[in-house]
Amino acid sequence: MIVLQNTLALETVSALLLFSIRLAGLFLVAPIFSATAVSLPIRIGLTFAIALALYGSVKIPPIDLMSLQGLAAIFTEAVIGIAMGLIYQLVFASAAMAGEQIAFSMGLGFASMVDPQTGSQSPVITQFLSVMLILLFFVLQAHHAILRQYAASYQALPIGGALEPGLFLGIAKAGGLIYSSALITALPIIVFLFLTNLLIGLMTRIAPQLNVFSVGFPVTILIGIVGLMLTFPAIGNGMGNLLKTASSIVNEVILNIGATP
Repeated sequence: MIVLQNTLALETVSALLLFSIRLAGLFLVAPIFSATAVSLPIRIGLTFAIALALYGSVKIPPIDLMSLQGLAAIFTEAVIGIAMGLIYQLVFASAAMAGEQIAFSMGLGFASMVDPQTGSQSPVITQFLSVMLILLFFVLQAHHAILRQYAASYQALPIGGALEPGLFLGIAKAGGLIYSSALITALPIIVFLFLTNLLIGLMTRIAPQLNVFSVGFPVTILIGIVGLMLTFPAIGNGMGNLLKTASSIVNEVILNIGATP
């Protein structure tokens, strides 16, 4: 009787570990959950807490984790979780790219701060867009959408199944779509600053005695700030649409359930 209880406990622990791998992969790369401010013990505790809450609602096949089938299942579960988190992380990467382009066009590429999301140095404009995107992330309840999509992923991609061949191609297409959307979002300010620099260049060509360093930099920074203030609603709407686009891509590529945040 004792041996049976030990065997049952071992099978339960193995099933729980296999069930939590997909969520661990999601938290490894998903925005907010993978932030440097969220320590590893918090992520591990959150992973097992959510896994325990959903453990009884998902059918887990009996798979030996030390066998070839178990290793293949572990790899598949990790890839699915990482793929779901990566699609949302591309939105933050696109915002960082747009912020860097705007900052270098304004002449603020040298002014860097520590990014609270990644912990690395980035321009102040990138920080501004990242903080705004984090606020939109919570306002649009994208963190709830990620957890709902994670729970629904076991219906579309059950444990022990094979990876779909179009998964990686879909993620590549998602990256191109999200980055192009970010470029369109930042394009008005970039074009405005380009025209400003072109005008300053013409002025220095007409009046060579004009010091471009003492006049051009302050004017470019001032016009860039004014441009950000004027296009702030459009940038916010564009970032919100990027989060919704990421959710739709997860549904199309991984889930096919049609839910949006």
